[in-house]
Amino acid sequence: YIILMIQNVLTVLEARLSSKRPKVAFSFGLSDAGRIGPFNTDITLKFTKVFTNFGQAYNPNTGIFTAPVRGVYYFRFSAMNSNVNGPLGVQVYLNGKRVSWNYGRDSNWYGRATNAFIFQLEKGDVVYLVLPVGYDIFDHNYNVTTFSGFLLFPV
Repeated sequence: YIILMIQNVLTVLEARLSSKRPKVAFSFGLSDAGRIGPFNTDITLKFTKVFTNFGQAYNPNTGIFTAPVRGVYYFRFSAMNSNVNGPLGVQVYLNGKRVSWNYGRDSNWYGRATNAFIFQLEKGDVVYLVLPVGYDIFDHNYNVTTFSGFLLFPV
């Protein structure tokens, strides 16, 4: 009887611990549309091809990741364009403030940019990528433009 009680207590504790550990991870491709841009205004990139979205913290309708809990998060993106109509440009924003400006242009007609960040976020903080005025970006079924992130640990 005592062993059965201990097993029950351990099962309850394990369930409580696992439910308190938030599961946050996402990975998206941009689209199958080919070239996007250039535009005459900055646009938030909306990554719509879902590879995974544990916790639903990334919203493909808005292009915005919203931190569900206070913690340390890892983000990365990879982008490409064909440079036919303009250079590649991607900006990383945290709570409405640009924290990174990434661009690429190659003499072989392809621009590439990639970057990664670790941010300590408060619950409700937002992270998103912006295509700036005059720049373009490219994606198709090979998923050459992607955005991913996950919670490293809560704090």
